[in-house]
Formats: sequence, C-alpha cells, structure tokens
Amino acid sequence: MKRILTLLLAASMLLSAAACSENAADETKTPAADTSANVSETAGEETSAETSRSDVKDNLPEIAFDGREFRAASTTTTQYEFYSEEITGEATNDAVYNRNLLIEDRFDTKIVPIEYSGLSAITSDVATLVAAGTDAYEVVSHFAYKAYTPIRARAYRNWLEVENIDLTMPWWNQLANDQGTINGFLYTITGDINISSLLNTYAMFFNIDLAEDYGITAESLYNSVYEGTWTVDKFIATTSSIYQDQNGNGTKDNDDTYGFAAWPGISADAWLAAFDQPISGKDENGFPTPVFMTDKTISAVEKISNFYYNTQGCYADMGTPEYEVTMFVNNQVIMGPSVFNDAFTQYRTMDAAYGIVPYPKWDEAQERYLTNARDQYTVLGLPAFKGDEDLEFIGVITEALAAESYRSVFPQYYDIALKGKYSVDRDTANMVDMVLAGRNFDFSFLFGESEFQRLPYMFRDLLADRSTDVASGYKKIQKVLTRTVSKMADLYTEQ
Repeated sequence: MKRILTLLLAASMLLSAAACSENAADETKTPAADTSANVSETAGEETSAETSRSDVKDNLPEIAFDGREFRAASTTTTQYEFYSEEITGEATNDAVYNRNLLIEDRFDTKIVPIEYSGLSAITSDVATLVAAGTDAYEVVSHFAYKAYTPIRARAYRNWLEVENIDLTMPWWNQLANDQGTINGFLYTITGDINISSLLNTYAMFFNIDLAEDYGITAESLYNSVYEGTWTVDKFIATTSSIYQDQNGNGTKDNDDTYGFAAWPGISADAWLAAFDQPISGKDENGFPTPVFMTDKTISAVEKISNFYYNTQGCYADMGTPEYEVTMFVNNQVIMGPSVFNDAFTQYRTMDAAYGIVPYPKWDEAQERYLTNARDQYTVLGLPAFKGDEDLEFIGVITEALAAESYRSVFPQYYDIALKGKYSVDRDTANMVDMVLAGRNFDFSFLFGESEFQRLPYMFRDLLADRSTDVASGYKKIQKVLTRTVSKMADLYTEQ
C-alpha cells in the first residue's frame, strides 16, 4: 500500500509540475527581444513556453524484467545521481526517489546502488573485475577526467551496440557524445542521469542589484545574449572599468568591489570552449588529434590574460579559489564565473537577486553560446563483463533513467538553484537552457592526465603563471603529445 501511495504521489507531483509550468508560461511577460529562434537554435528545441520537459516521451518498449536488479556503481560522492533511499522532503532527493520508483514499477526492476569510497577505487576496480570476468553491476559512473583508466584497460563495451539507447534524444548530451565517438566506438556517455554534468556546468552569474548600481540592467544583458552580441569584447567592456576601493587602502584586495573576479584556475577551462576553440579533434581517419595550437588560442590567452591582470575592474589575485564564490555572495562582484552547484549550495541563500548569462562568444560570427563543465562531471560506462544478452535490459533501464531525469529530476535542481525562477521567469529559463545546450565537453578531458599530456589544462596553467607564451608551452609537450595521442587509435579499433 505504501508503494502504491508513493507512486500516486509521484505521478501527482509530475502532473502538478507540468500544469504549473504551463500556467507560468501563460502568465510570464514575453521578453523585449524575440527569443524563439535563438532558443531553438541553441537549446536543441528542448522545451518551449508551450511544451514542458514532462511532455517529452521516450520510445522504449513496454517490457517487464521480472524483478531483475539494475546495479549502478558509483562513488559515495556521486551516488545521489542513481539512488535515494527514502523520501525526506528535500526536493532533489525526492525527485530521484520518485524517478526510480516509477521506473521500477514500469519495467518490474529494482535499482540497486553499488558504492565505492573513492574515484581511484572505482576506475581501477572495474578493470580488475573485467579481467576476472566478474559480473558485478550493469553500469559504472565516475568522474570524466579518470575515464582513461578503464578505457585503456579495455574495460568498457561500446554504447553504440546498445539498441535502446537513443543518443538523439534531449536527455543525452549530443555534443559530448558525438566527440566521444571514435571510429564507431563510444565508451562513455553523458546525459541527464549524470546530474553532476548540470551541477558542474559553467556560466556567468551576475548580481542584479549591484549591476543596476552601475547602470547595467538584467534586461540589457539578456537582450545582448538574445541578439547574439554577447561577445568577449562586450563582456570586457561591461566589467573592466568597475572598481571601488572599499577599505580605502589604495590596493586592490579581497575587500573591494569589482566588475569581475575569478580565480585563474579551473574556471578558466571554460574560456576556449566558450570561444568555440576545440582542444582535440579528429584526423582524416576519424581518430583523436590535438587542434589546440591555433591563432585563436593565442589571441584568447592574450586577451583573457590582459583582462585578468591589466584592467582595473577585474580581480584575479584573490589568493585562494573559494573567494571566487565568497566575493560574489558578499555582493562584491557584479559578474563572475560559477558552476550551477554554487547556485545550488551557496547563492540560493543570498539576499541579493542574481541572474545568469552564458560565457560570452568570441565574436558575433560565432553561431552559438558554448561552455563546458568542471572535469568532475560524471560519465557512464558499460562494463565489458556484460554479455550481448544483457544489452536489452541495460539499454532500456539506462534510457529510462536518463529520460525521467530529464523530465523530473533536472528541473528540481534548476528550481532550487534559481530560487524557483526556472518555472516562472522566461529569461532565466532561456539562459539556463542556452548554457546547458552549449555544454561542449571536449574529448581531450577524458585523457587529459594521460595521452593528452595536460593539454586541456594549458589555458588555465598559462593564466595562473601570468604567461601568454602559448608556443613555448605547447612546444614542451608536442613531441610526447604527438606520440601518445597517435597510439590512442589502438583503443578505438576492433581487436
């Protein structure tokens, strides 16, 4: 009886959310600029004012698996993506619980978590289990930047062999999955099961109240995005001259007010992605190759370095990375780079209102707004100890989890992180959709610590060193990089 009541409650919540979304769309005033074309181009036509996420259906068969367990391995820190033990009243936890309950009832299965205490343990153990032929779980989830460990060990099967996984659906990150497909092989996938890919996504957050004090309105920023004029030059022009020496000591420090403040570290990884400058690409045979060293890369390093260190309104000497968030919370920064997790954990309690815009484009000719995520977002692997007879079950449940996460779990994270604005403020909704649709997770991050010789981190390393000598930095690794990347072809060739 408890299970039936919970299922009815879950269904009621989903119907209520859909109805609220439709009512909010009707009552929300249309932005000054026409957003329809922009949103459909940048958001992959995910949602509109008339169509909510809950309306998007999957194409899965109606099939029952007689109570079979779907075992999902993950670390303790990311187990929330797959499993919630009970209803607690906390919206995101309960959304995961209800998602699993609906899927378990629909397909007669049981979702079971397999917990690992650490990242190294899970990425190395899957290789050990495959070598031993031990059938330990159906899927494994771990941070993207450690994907090279099981892939190099040939511990993963090809997701393209799984019939019921439809990578064209909006709950899969097509940019990331297309890049990860090499010579017909796709060893890790990223989608809305991977809630961390939302939480770790970078965007530009701005303090609405503080911005207005300096003549910058939310409407002007949003319209710039809609019109395609939100470029790096406009971004710099908007923020670079705003500075107030609040403590009167004549020195820029952590107590002052700035147009922009950022730690010259991990958030800088998003700049090349935002400028549509890939780090890796594919050669004439479709295998990975570095494409980092271009005139745009050099210009981007020079432009951002000059902005960080030679403009009055930018502050990059905060000493430790946590000040990137702390100064924003303390109303000292008009605009700063943040991941959505900062909104979820820190900004939701701010007294000041805040807004979100994408990272700026390189120029107006660039077609869309792009970003990436911290490399701690998770990817999903299919262990090689699973046989062909398992693929239907794995495909159906994995696709169902992704689809239901898209429909009901992700919106809960949006709503809480954005103080409920996602369902009632069309500008905020459009900005979030643009940011998420532009998550371009460069393939090189999967092998950044190994074959790619830290190339994905060169931009941030140069920025931290206050160096613009891209050529020298690249030359130091070029010979080894060429050799190690060329060997990756073996990993994506039938054995």
